[in-house]
Amino acid sequence: MLLSYGMAFLVTVLTVLYSFISEEQPVAFCGVVEPRCGNTLTENAKEGRKLFKSICASCHKINKKLVGPALIGQKLDTIYFVKYVVNEEELHKKKSKKALSVNKEYKNANYNHQFNYLTEQNILDVFEYINN
Repeated sequence: MLLSYGMAFLVTVLTVLYSFISEEQPVAFCGVVEPRCGNTLTENAKEGRKLFKSICASCHKINKKLVGPALIGQKLDTIYFVKYVVNEEELHKKKSKKALSVNKEYKNANYNHQFNYLTEQNILDVFEYINN
């Protein structure tokens, strides 16, 4: 009897300790990593997250390659990002080294970005989300 109380006590203590040391992982949705450590999103970045999930996440993950490249750490300039999203083909015609390099690396994707229905603000919101 004493052994069973001791075992129950030990299991309870271990359960409580485990609950303190286990770290809850952020929820991922289609390759989207939620911000951690109180890194809250601005309203624009929240809108960008919605757009990313609905338009971009089928081909891109934020932090690793999928059909397209990972987007974190790309050091993209804002103007280039807007041009690439609106009309990637135009950058190819102008022989943009960066656009041609991405096209070469992901040639099997057989896809050109032409999201000309998005407003510039929509694209900037996605950019802010990616760089948050």
